[in-house]
Amino acid sequence: MNMRAALLLPLLLAAFASYSQEHRVVGYLPYYRFGQVDQVGIEQLTHLLLAFANPDAQGNISLEGVNPWPVVQRAHQANVKVLVSLAGGALRPEWAEAWARLMRPGSRTGFIHRIMNYVRAYELDGVDVDLEFKHVTQTYNGFVLELRDSLHAQGKLITAALPGIIRYKNLSDEALLSFDFVCLMAYDLTGQFAPDRPGPHSPYSLAVAALDFWERQGVPAQRLVLGLPLYGWDFSKPGEVRSVNYSDIVASNPAHAHIDQVGRLYYNGIVTTVAKTELAMNRAGGLMFWELGKDAFNEYSLLKTAYYTMKGQQPPAIAIAAGLPPAAAPLTGPFSSSTHFQEEAIVYEGTEAFGLDVEIQPNPFLDTLTITNKEHTVLKLVLANPKGQVLHEASLRPNTAINWETTSFPPGNYLISASRGERQLTRILTKK
Repeated sequence: MNMRAALLLPLLLAAFASYSQEHRVVGYLPYYRFGQVDQVGIEQLTHLLLAFANPDAQGNISLEGVNPWPVVQRAHQANVKVLVSLAGGALRPEWAEAWARLMRPGSRTGFIHRIMNYVRAYELDGVDVDLEFKHVTQTYNGFVLELRDSLHAQGKLITAALPGIIRYKNLSDEALLSFDFVCLMAYDLTGQFAPDRPGPHSPYSLAVAALDFWERQGVPAQRLVLGLPLYGWDFSKPGEVRSVNYSDIVASNPAHAHIDQVGRLYYNGIVTTVAKTELAMNRAGGLMFWELGKDAFNEYSLLKTAYYTMKGQQPPAIAIAAGLPPAAAPLTGPFSSSTHFQEEAIVYEGTEAFGLDVEIQPNPFLDTLTITNKEHTVLKLVLANPKGQVLHEASLRPNTAINWETTSFPPGNYLISASRGERQLTRILTKK
């Protein structure tokens, strides 16, 4: 094994239990993505949620008239449970009116009967309720409880998508605890609705806060499914924020898969996905991705990254960067008794970094890092752990050096970046 592979081998994680049904991997697939069903990694899921079904005036639901049967068959062949997801976060006026009317006590039973007919017709495994914000009215609890009774009577699941750190005022404890699991939308902390607030929209800290919040609401950890985004928000143009698929971010430069920010574009990359997967395995019942069609359908796939991480194997993109075949090595140490940094392994040195002259030297005797700026302009330096917590930060003048003390840092991997304008060099340092 080469030195570079040895340095990346224990990346981010200690030993993990084997992948199992106890840790769910849930993915939403919109009806307009059904043609991509063979690309999105169905076999790496435990639950596929078809989005979004809405009612007509009579209460008959459909996925915009699209037939889900081929997708259901394909998923069932892979032993993946399939649920239909109701409503969604962007209801047309006619849908909003129908939901408000059909959830009322006088209409509710007939409406649920039609939903159950749909579930039986397409041999679905359950229903996901994704009514959001102002559409979660006083009729919500009664609807959820009656739908739960109908589904559970036939051995079907009922799940929900809920905000990361907000509880709807009309959501009762009884309704909340009726869901077999809850997908936490731990993203969109900022975005299109806040063009004057650029920054990470799905940081690791939000994932932790979401799990903390819903545990305080009394939801058992095994029923919580941590949501991850497969898209970013780009604040590059003043006053205009646009959504960018993760697949497009990686297509523009594969090195971007390993980081969470390119200029003023913020997203989740491989390092953060591994860290969140670890978090979910330790504190929740699994992961959810919105939405599968935005993923990269290659070795940089974040779904694939989470899947291999849960199995305790090296995710393909990390293995390839280390010069190993995918899944060739476990993620376990061992760490040596020494706790000093080793020679760095480059994980991000895209075209914009070429010519950036910076020297990073770990000192194995003093447990420090020495960074030398050989550029003619000031460099911004940041040292962070894989969870995004900044441990050291400085601006370094041209032709000068700085020493950072690292004695207190535990063994593991750390990211150090040097940037000058739009140019950036990021490396992983391993402390053993």
